[in-house]
Amino acid sequence: MGRQGSLVGMIGPLMVAALVTLLAVVVQGATSGAINDIIILFGINAILVVGFQSFAGNTGIMSFGHVAFMAVGAYTAGILAIPVTLKPIVLPSLPGFLSHVELSTFWTLLVAGLVASAVALVAGFAIMRLSGTGASIATLGMLVIVNNVLSQAHAITRGPQSFFGVPQDASFGWVFGSLIVVVALSAWMKWSGIGLRSRAVRDDMMAAEASGAKRVASRLWPFVLSGFITGVGGGLYAKDLTAFSPDSFFISQVVGVLVMAIIGGLSSISGALVGATVISVLVEILRNLEAGIPVGSLVVQAPAGISQAVLGVVLILMLRWRPAGITGPLELEIDPRRWRVPGGRSRIQLGSTPPPRSGPK
Repeated sequence: MGRQGSLVGMIGPLMVAALVTLLAVVVQGATSGAINDIIILFGINAILVVGFQSFAGNTGIMSFGHVAFMAVGAYTAGILAIPVTLKPIVLPSLPGFLSHVELSTFWTLLVAGLVASAVALVAGFAIMRLSGTGASIATLGMLVIVNNVLSQAHAITRGPQSFFGVPQDASFGWVFGSLIVVVALSAWMKWSGIGLRSRAVRDDMMAAEASGAKRVASRLWPFVLSGFITGVGGGLYAKDLTAFSPDSFFISQVVGVLVMAIIGGLSSISGALVGATVISVLVEILRNLEAGIPVGSLVVQAPAGISQAVLGVVLILMLRWRPAGITGPLELEIDPRRWRVPGGRSRIQLGSTPPPRSGPK
């Protein structure tokens, strides 16, 4: 695509993120803010899925431990956001330099993302040296380690007890503004040299290394960026819940993110956003059915737990009939080179990133 290739690659996912934000605005206005909490949670889930996709989609490694970065971001944001006057009550044994710190929302989220990316950098040096399957299993081990550390660090995290007192600052603007920023970061990385080398190693490791691409570095930097994005999502999640525990960031969260990414399209940023939207809408419809929906004089009510069962069936059917997801490897592309189109109009099309090849990594 020449010098404008990165621009072409970034504008499409940004437009999809803008459309998702516009959809959230329309739904919020139509419901007069009655489901604002659901919309905020949807935006946070979209951030988490984009973070997961930025690593798994470019490296071909399925990470089962990304929720660890979410947990690190949540606790970091919580510690930094709790008012100084409340910290002696919530965290009486907190180290001195932290007990006197209270940051604004912007700095809280930024530091949460940076701490999570630092954890990804340290863990990634060991994990990214393994094969594809070995690395996937190692990320699950990383999740178990982080969960255990958070459960034992009583002075900083209150251990297994509920961590509370976090201000509820996860507003619509912060959540969806953060979504647009992280989509831009993910798209920039995807079409930069880092992303291209990552996909080269993913598709043919021997050929990529013979061409000068280093396997560990090509996997490590997407892992670090993914940790940053997921840490920001964790910080927003903490500011939305205001109270949580280490069990809030474990296997159940992993399953939700995996389903959204796989349904939408693991190789596509646009697919990650589509998957988060489709699954969020489906889950909300099923939950309403579980609670009962009045239809005239009757109340239609589905059995309890039907939402999880339906998601499992949808995932099985998708893996059977369309394993690449709804969008597959396609990304929305907007070509700004007017001279290529008769009449001087910009061209909008769907471009694709080659999906990962099957076989040993």
